Amino acid sequence: MSKHICRGLAAILIVTFLMILNAVPLLAFDARSGMAITVASGDVVDDDLYVAAETIIIDGTINGDLWAAGNTITVNGIVNGSVMAAGRIVNINGDITHAVRAVGETININGDIGGDVMAGCGKANIASTARVGGDLLFGADIASIDGHIEGNIKGSGREVTISNGVNGNVELEVESLTILSTANIGGDLSYTSEEEADIQSGAQIAGATTHTLPEVKPEVKRDWTKVFPFVLFFGVLAKVLSFLMALVAGVVIIFLAPKKLTSITDAIGTRPGPSAGWGAMILFLTPIAALIVCFTIIGIPVGLITLAFYGIALYLAQIPVGLFIGRWIIGRFRVVESKAIMVGALAVGLAILKLLSLIPYFGFFVGFVVVLFGLGAVVAAERKRRAEARETASD
Repeated sequence: MSKHICRGLAAILIVTFLMILNAVPLLAFDARSGMAITVASGDVVDDDLYVAAETIIIDGTINGDLWAAGNTITVNGIVNGSVMAAGRIVNINGDITHAVRAVGETININGDIGGDVMAGCGKANIASTARVGGDLLFGADIASIDGHIEGNIKGSGREVTISNGVNGNVELEVESLTILSTANIGGDLSYTSEEEADIQSGAQIAGATTHTLPEVKPEVKRDWTKVFPFVLFFGVLAKVLSFLMALVAGVVIIFLAPKKLTSITDAIGTRPGPSAGWGAMILFLTPIAALIVCFTIIGIPVGLITLAFYGIALYLAQIPVGLFIGRWIIGRFRVVESKAIMVGALAVGLAILKLLSLIPYFGFFVGFVVVLFGLGAVVAAERKRRAEARETASD
Protein backbone atom coordinates (compact mmCIF):
# COMPACT_ATOMS: atom_id res chain seq x y z
CA MET A 1 0.00 0.00 0.00
CA SER A 2 2.76 2.43 0.96
CA LYS A 3 4.51 1.71 -2.33
CA HIS A 4 1.43 2.75 -4.30
CA ILE A 5 1.06 5.90 -2.19
CA CYS A 6 4.71 6.86 -2.77
CA ARG A 7 4.37 6.30 -6.50
CA GLY A 8 1.20 8.39 -6.57
CA LEU A 9 2.81 11.26 -4.65
CA ALA A 10 5.88 11.10 -6.87
CA ALA A 11 3.73 11.24 -9.97
CA ILE A 12 1.84 14.27 -8.65
CA LEU A 13 5.09 16.07 -7.80
CA ILE A 14 6.58 15.30 -11.21
CA VAL A 15 3.54 16.43 -13.16
CA THR A 16 3.22 19.61 -11.10
CA PHE A 17 6.88 20.52 -11.44
CA LEU A 18 6.89 19.94 -15.19
CA MET A 19 3.68 21.98 -15.53
CA ILE A 20 5.35 24.85 -13.69
CA LEU A 21 8.41 24.62 -15.95
CA ASN A 22 6.41 24.58 -19.15
CA ALA A 23 3.73 27.11 -18.20
CA VAL A 24 6.04 30.11 -18.34
CA PRO A 25 6.21 30.44 -22.17
CA LEU A 26 2.40 30.66 -22.29
CA LEU A 27 2.26 33.88 -20.27
CA ALA A 28 0.97 36.76 -22.41
CA PHE A 29 1.24 40.10 -20.67
CA ASP A 30 3.57 43.04 -20.18
CA ALA A 31 5.99 42.01 -17.41
CA ARG A 32 8.82 44.15 -16.06
CA SER A 33 11.33 43.69 -13.22
CA GLY A 34 14.39 45.46 -11.85
CA MET A 35 15.49 47.79 -9.06
CA ALA A 36 13.22 50.67 -10.18
CA ILE A 37 10.40 50.58 -12.70
CA THR A 38 8.60 53.72 -13.90
CA VAL A 39 5.75 54.18 -16.33
CA ALA A 40 6.21 57.83 -17.24
CA SER A 41 3.45 60.37 -17.62
CA GLY A 42 2.07 60.14 -21.16
CA ASP A 43 3.06 56.48 -21.56
CA VAL A 44 0.22 54.06 -22.29
CA VAL A 45 0.28 50.32 -21.59
CA ASP A 46 -2.45 48.58 -23.60
CA ASP A 47 -2.34 45.36 -21.61
CA ASP A 48 -2.20 43.99 -18.09
CA LEU A 49 1.06 45.09 -16.47
CA TYR A 50 3.00 42.85 -14.06
CA VAL A 51 5.81 44.59 -12.19
CA ALA A 52 8.31 43.45 -9.55
CA ALA A 53 10.89 45.99 -8.34
CA GLU A 54 12.26 47.79 -5.31
CA THR A 55 10.52 51.02 -6.35
CA ILE A 56 7.52 51.19 -8.68
CA ILE A 57 6.05 54.46 -9.96
CA ILE A 58 3.08 54.52 -12.32
CA ASP A 59 2.48 58.01 -13.76
CA GLY A 60 1.05 56.93 -17.12
CA THR A 61 -2.07 55.05 -18.19
CA ILE A 62 -2.61 51.31 -18.01
CA ASN A 63 -5.47 49.94 -20.08
CA GLY A 64 -5.70 46.75 -18.09
CA ASP A 65 -4.93 45.43 -14.62
CA LEU A 66 -1.83 46.36 -12.65
CA TRP A 67 -0.09 43.65 -10.61
CA ALA A 68 2.78 45.05 -8.56
CA ALA A 69 5.16 43.69 -5.92
CA GLY A 70 7.93 45.78 -4.39
CA ASN A 71 9.11 47.89 -1.49
CA THR A 72 7.39 51.16 -2.46
CA ILE A 73 4.55 51.22 -4.97
CA THR A 74 3.08 54.53 -6.10
CA VAL A 75 0.25 54.81 -8.62
CA ASN A 76 -0.29 58.42 -9.73
CA GLY A 77 -1.75 57.74 -13.15
CA ILE A 78 -4.85 56.03 -14.51
CA VAL A 79 -5.53 52.31 -14.36
CA ASN A 80 -8.47 51.25 -16.50
CA GLY A 81 -8.74 47.99 -14.63
CA SER A 82 -7.92 46.79 -11.13
CA VAL A 83 -4.81 47.17 -8.99
CA MET A 84 -3.32 44.23 -7.07
CA ALA A 85 -0.32 45.36 -5.04
CA ALA A 86 1.96 43.85 -2.41
CA GLY A 87 4.62 46.10 -0.88
CA ARG A 88 5.90 47.79 2.24
CA ILE A 89 4.30 51.10 1.25
CA VAL A 90 1.48 51.28 -1.30
CA ASN A 91 0.27 54.70 -2.48
CA ILE A 92 -2.80 54.88 -4.71
CA ASN A 93 -3.07 58.53 -5.78
CA GLY A 94 -4.57 58.13 -9.27
CA ASP A 95 -7.89 57.03 -10.71
CA ILE A 96 -8.64 53.30 -10.69
CA THR A 97 -11.61 52.17 -12.76
CA HIS A 98 -12.25 48.94 -10.90
CA ALA A 99 -10.98 47.54 -7.57
CA VAL A 100 -7.87 47.92 -5.44
CA ARG A 101 -6.55 44.93 -3.50
CA ALA A 102 -3.38 45.60 -1.55
CA VAL A 103 -1.27 44.14 1.25
CA GLY A 104 1.64 45.85 2.98
CA GLU A 105 2.90 47.79 5.96
CA THR A 106 1.23 51.09 5.02
CA ILE A 107 -1.50 51.58 2.43
CA ASN A 108 -2.51 55.11 1.42
CA ILE A 109 -5.60 55.62 -0.73
CA ASN A 110 -5.84 59.18 -2.06
CA GLY A 111 -7.49 58.77 -5.46
CA ASP A 112 -10.80 57.82 -7.03
CA ILE A 113 -11.52 54.08 -6.88
CA GLY A 114 -14.42 52.85 -8.98
CA GLY A 115 -14.86 49.50 -7.22
CA ASP A 116 -14.02 47.87 -3.90
CA VAL A 117 -10.92 48.42 -1.80
CA MET A 118 -9.49 45.42 0.05
CA ALA A 119 -6.52 46.15 2.31
CA GLY A 120 -4.45 44.05 4.67
CA CYS A 121 -1.81 46.13 6.40
CA GLY A 122 -0.39 47.68 9.54
CA LYS A 123 -1.76 51.14 8.77
CA ALA A 124 -4.51 52.04 6.33
CA ASN A 125 -5.14 55.69 5.38
CA ILE A 126 -8.18 56.54 3.27
CA ALA A 127 -7.56 60.26 2.69
CA SER A 128 -10.22 62.95 2.47
CA THR A 129 -9.50 63.21 -1.27
CA ALA A 130 -10.35 59.55 -1.80
CA ARG A 131 -13.61 58.12 -3.09
CA VAL A 132 -14.38 54.41 -2.96
CA GLY A 133 -17.19 53.49 -5.34
CA GLY A 134 -17.73 50.05 -3.77
CA ASP A 135 -17.09 48.49 -0.36
CA LEU A 136 -14.11 49.00 1.91
CA LEU A 137 -12.83 45.73 3.38
CA PHE A 138 -9.77 45.86 5.61
CA GLY A 139 -7.69 44.24 8.30
CA ALA A 140 -5.29 46.72 9.87
CA ASP A 141 -3.69 47.74 13.13
CA ILE A 142 -4.65 51.40 12.61
CA ALA A 143 -7.22 52.55 10.07
CA SER A 144 -8.08 56.19 9.35
CA ILE A 145 -11.10 56.50 7.04
CA ASP A 146 -11.43 60.12 5.92
CA GLY A 147 -12.63 59.52 2.35
CA HIS A 148 -16.16 58.93 1.08
CA ILE A 149 -17.26 55.28 0.92
CA GLU A 150 -20.23 54.65 -1.35
CA GLY A 151 -20.68 51.04 -0.26
CA ASN A 152 -20.24 49.27 3.07
CA ILE A 153 -17.31 49.17 5.47
CA LYS A 154 -16.28 45.82 6.95
CA GLY A 155 -13.06 45.24 8.82
CA SER A 156 -11.06 44.75 11.97
CA GLY A 157 -8.32 46.73 13.65
CA ARG A 158 -6.89 48.04 16.88
CA GLU A 159 -7.73 51.70 16.28
CA VAL A 160 -10.31 52.75 13.69
CA THR A 161 -11.47 56.32 12.96
CA ILE A 162 -14.30 57.30 10.60
CA SER A 163 -14.73 60.96 9.69
CA ASN A 164 -16.60 61.09 6.36
CA GLY A 165 -19.65 59.75 4.58
CA VAL A 166 -20.54 56.07 4.29
CA ASN A 167 -23.59 55.27 2.18
CA GLY A 168 -23.95 51.71 3.45
CA ASN A 169 -23.48 49.81 6.71
CA VAL A 170 -20.43 49.73 8.96
CA GLU A 171 -19.44 46.42 10.57
CA LEU A 172 -16.23 46.35 12.60
CA GLU A 173 -14.26 44.34 15.15
CA VAL A 174 -11.99 46.75 17.01
CA GLU A 175 -10.27 47.68 20.24
CA SER A 176 -10.96 51.40 19.83
CA LEU A 177 -13.52 53.04 17.53
CA THR A 178 -13.92 56.79 16.99
CA ILE A 179 -16.73 58.33 14.94
CA LEU A 180 -15.89 62.00 14.39
CA SER A 181 -18.49 64.75 14.26
CA THR A 182 -18.10 65.04 10.47
CA ALA A 183 -19.09 61.39 9.89
CA ASN A 184 -22.34 60.51 8.16
CA ILE A 185 -23.25 56.80 8.10
CA GLY A 186 -26.23 56.05 5.89
CA GLY A 187 -26.85 52.54 7.25
CA ASP A 188 -26.33 50.60 10.48
CA LEU A 189 -23.28 50.74 12.73
CA SER A 190 -22.39 47.44 14.39
CA TYR A 191 -19.11 46.83 16.14
CA THR A 192 -17.50 44.29 18.46
CA SER A 193 -15.26 45.79 21.12
CA GLU A 194 -14.56 45.71 24.83
CA GLU A 195 -15.04 49.49 24.95
CA GLU A 196 -17.87 51.76 23.89
CA ALA A 197 -17.20 53.68 20.69
CA ASP A 198 -16.40 57.38 20.93
CA ILE A 199 -19.25 58.80 18.85
CA GLN A 200 -18.75 62.56 18.84
CA SER A 201 -21.55 65.09 18.89
CA GLY A 202 -22.72 65.93 15.39
CA ALA A 203 -22.00 62.48 13.92
CA GLN A 204 -24.98 61.15 11.95
CA ILE A 205 -25.95 57.46 11.94
CA ALA A 206 -29.15 56.78 10.00
CA GLY A 207 -29.57 53.15 11.09
CA ALA A 208 -29.24 51.25 14.34
CA THR A 209 -26.08 51.22 16.46
CA THR A 210 -25.17 47.82 17.93
CA HIS A 211 -22.33 47.19 20.35
CA THR A 212 -21.29 43.56 20.96
CA LEU A 213 -18.75 42.45 23.54
CA PRO A 214 -16.08 40.03 22.29
CA GLU A 215 -16.39 36.39 23.28
CA VAL A 216 -14.26 35.51 26.29
CA LYS A 217 -12.45 32.22 25.88
CA PRO A 218 -11.69 30.22 29.03
CA GLU A 219 -8.02 30.14 30.00
CA VAL A 220 -6.41 26.74 29.62
CA LYS A 221 -3.52 26.04 31.96
CA ARG A 222 -0.86 23.56 30.89
CA ASP A 223 2.17 22.17 32.62
CA TRP A 224 4.75 23.08 29.98
CA THR A 225 7.50 21.17 31.83
CA LYS A 226 5.67 17.99 30.81
CA VAL A 227 4.55 19.15 27.40
CA PHE A 228 7.86 20.61 26.17
CA PRO A 229 9.75 17.27 25.70
CA PHE A 230 6.94 15.95 23.50
CA VAL A 231 6.78 19.19 21.52
CA LEU A 232 10.56 19.09 20.99
CA PHE A 233 10.51 15.43 19.96
CA PHE A 234 7.69 15.81 17.44
CA GLY A 235 9.19 19.07 16.15
CA VAL A 236 12.51 17.36 15.37
CA LEU A 237 10.69 14.34 13.93
CA ALA A 238 8.66 16.64 11.66
CA LYS A 239 11.85 18.29 10.38
CA VAL A 240 13.45 14.90 9.67
CA LEU A 241 10.37 13.69 7.78
CA SER A 242 10.21 17.00 5.92
CA PHE A 243 13.86 16.59 4.88
CA LEU A 244 13.29 13.02 3.65
CA MET A 245 10.14 13.97 1.71
CA ALA A 246 11.88 16.91 0.04
CA LEU A 247 14.89 14.74 -0.78
CA VAL A 248 12.70 12.06 -2.39
CA ALA A 249 10.89 14.69 -4.46
CA GLY A 250 14.21 16.19 -5.50
CA VAL A 251 15.69 12.83 -6.46
CA VAL A 252 12.68 12.11 -8.69
CA ILE A 253 13.05 15.48 -10.42
CA ILE A 254 16.83 15.03 -10.82
CA PHE A 255 16.36 11.72 -12.64
CA LEU A 256 13.46 12.95 -14.82
CA ALA A 257 14.45 16.54 -15.63
CA PRO A 258 18.12 17.09 -14.68
CA LYS A 259 18.80 19.77 -17.32
CA LYS A 260 15.73 21.79 -16.40
CA LEU A 261 16.59 21.64 -12.71
CA THR A 262 20.22 22.55 -13.40
CA SER A 263 19.24 25.61 -15.43
CA ILE A 264 16.89 26.77 -12.67
CA THR A 265 19.63 26.26 -10.07
CA ASP A 266 22.11 28.20 -12.21
CA ALA A 267 19.65 31.11 -12.47
CA ILE A 268 19.78 31.60 -8.70
CA GLY A 269 23.51 32.35 -8.91
CA THR A 270 23.69 34.11 -12.28
CA ARG A 271 20.40 36.05 -12.14
CA PRO A 272 19.67 36.69 -8.42
CA GLY A 273 17.90 40.02 -9.01
CA PRO A 274 15.36 38.77 -11.57
CA SER A 275 14.90 35.57 -9.57
CA ALA A 276 13.99 37.50 -6.41
CA GLY A 277 11.77 39.91 -8.35
CA TRP A 278 9.82 37.20 -10.14
CA GLY A 279 9.64 35.21 -6.93
CA ALA A 280 8.07 38.12 -5.08
CA MET A 281 5.54 38.57 -7.87
CA ILE A 282 4.53 34.90 -7.84
CA LEU A 283 4.56 34.64 -4.05
CA PHE A 284 2.33 37.63 -3.35
CA LEU A 285 0.16 37.97 -6.42
CA THR A 286 -0.78 34.34 -7.15
CA PRO A 287 -2.99 33.84 -4.06
CA ILE A 288 -4.59 37.24 -4.60
CA ALA A 289 -5.38 36.34 -8.21
CA ALA A 290 -6.76 32.94 -7.17
CA LEU A 291 -9.01 34.48 -4.52
CA ILE A 292 -10.23 37.10 -6.97
CA VAL A 293 -11.16 34.34 -9.43
CA CYS A 294 -12.98 32.51 -6.61
CA PHE A 295 -15.30 35.51 -6.16
CA THR A 296 -17.20 34.31 -9.23
CA ILE A 297 -19.08 31.00 -9.04
CA ILE A 298 -17.70 29.85 -12.40
CA GLY A 299 -14.14 30.64 -11.34
CA ILE A 300 -14.17 28.71 -8.03
CA PRO A 301 -12.73 25.46 -9.50
CA VAL A 302 -9.99 27.38 -11.34
CA GLY A 303 -9.14 29.37 -8.20
CA LEU A 304 -8.97 26.27 -5.99
CA ILE A 305 -6.83 24.40 -8.51
CA THR A 306 -4.52 27.42 -8.74
CA LEU A 307 -4.17 27.53 -4.94
CA ALA A 308 -3.41 23.79 -4.87
CA PHE A 309 -0.63 24.14 -7.47
CA TYR A 310 0.57 27.26 -5.67
CA GLY A 311 0.99 25.29 -2.44
CA ILE A 312 2.90 22.53 -4.24
CA ALA A 313 5.10 25.13 -5.95
CA LEU A 314 5.94 26.68 -2.57
CA TYR A 315 6.98 23.26 -1.32
CA LEU A 316 9.07 22.47 -4.41
CA ALA A 317 10.88 25.85 -4.24
CA GLN A 318 13.31 24.43 -1.67
CA ILE A 319 14.67 21.89 -4.18
CA PRO A 320 16.57 24.24 -6.55
CA VAL A 321 17.74 26.35 -3.60
CA GLY A 322 18.94 23.27 -1.71
CA LEU A 323 20.72 22.03 -4.82
CA PHE A 324 22.31 25.46 -5.31
CA ILE A 325 23.71 25.43 -1.75
CA GLY A 326 24.90 21.83 -2.05
CA ARG A 327 26.56 22.44 -5.43
CA TRP A 328 28.30 25.52 -4.04
CA ILE A 329 29.76 23.47 -1.17
CA ILE A 330 30.61 20.24 -3.01
CA GLY A 331 31.72 22.19 -6.09
CA ARG A 332 34.74 23.40 -4.11
CA PHE A 333 36.03 19.84 -4.04
CA ARG A 334 34.77 18.28 -7.26
CA VAL A 335 32.64 18.95 -10.32
CA VAL A 336 28.93 18.35 -9.79
CA GLU A 337 27.80 16.76 -13.05
CA SER A 338 26.52 13.23 -12.53
CA LYS A 339 23.06 12.58 -11.15
CA ALA A 340 24.54 10.77 -8.13
CA ILE A 341 26.64 13.81 -7.18
CA MET A 342 23.60 16.05 -7.72
CA VAL A 343 21.61 13.91 -5.27
CA GLY A 344 24.42 14.22 -2.72
CA ALA A 345 24.57 17.99 -3.22
CA LEU A 346 20.80 18.23 -2.83
CA ALA A 347 20.95 16.25 0.43
CA VAL A 348 23.63 18.58 1.81
CA GLY A 349 21.74 21.71 0.82
CA LEU A 350 18.38 20.52 2.16
CA ALA A 351 19.99 19.46 5.45
CA ILE A 352 21.47 22.94 5.87
CA LEU A 353 18.12 24.58 5.11
CA LYS A 354 16.31 22.37 7.63
CA LEU A 355 18.87 23.15 10.33
CA LEU A 356 18.59 26.89 9.66
CA SER A 357 14.80 26.66 9.84
CA LEU A 358 15.09 25.48 13.46
CA ILE A 359 16.48 28.87 14.54
CA PRO A 360 13.68 30.99 16.05
CA TYR A 361 12.64 33.98 13.90
CA PHE A 362 15.64 33.55 11.60
CA GLY A 363 14.15 30.31 10.36
CA PHE A 364 11.11 32.15 9.04
CA PHE A 365 13.35 34.57 7.14
CA VAL A 366 15.29 31.66 5.63
CA GLY A 367 12.05 30.03 4.50
CA PHE A 368 10.89 33.28 2.93
CA VAL A 369 14.15 33.71 1.00
CA VAL A 370 14.07 30.09 -0.16
CA VAL A 371 10.56 30.46 -1.54
CA LEU A 372 11.42 33.80 -3.16
CA PHE A 373 14.46 32.53 -5.08
CA GLY A 374 13.10 29.03 -5.71
CA LEU A 375 9.95 30.31 -7.41
CA GLY A 376 11.57 33.21 -9.25
CA ALA A 377 14.45 31.15 -10.63
CA VAL A 378 11.98 29.07 -12.66
CA VAL A 379 10.83 32.18 -14.54
CA ALA A 380 14.32 33.70 -14.78
CA ALA A 381 15.74 30.50 -16.27
CA GLU A 382 12.93 30.18 -18.79
CA ARG A 383 13.22 33.82 -19.88
CA LYS A 384 16.97 33.35 -20.38
CA ARG A 385 16.34 30.21 -22.45
CA ARG A 386 13.83 32.00 -24.65
CA ALA A 387 16.21 34.97 -25.14
CA GLU A 388 19.01 32.63 -26.21
CA ALA A 389 16.62 30.83 -28.57
CA ARG A 390 15.66 34.15 -30.21
CA GLU A 391 19.35 35.09 -30.62
CA THR A 392 20.09 31.72 -32.21
CA ALA A 393 17.11 32.05 -34.56
CA SER A 394 18.18 35.56 -35.62
CA ASP A 395 21.68 34.32 -36.44
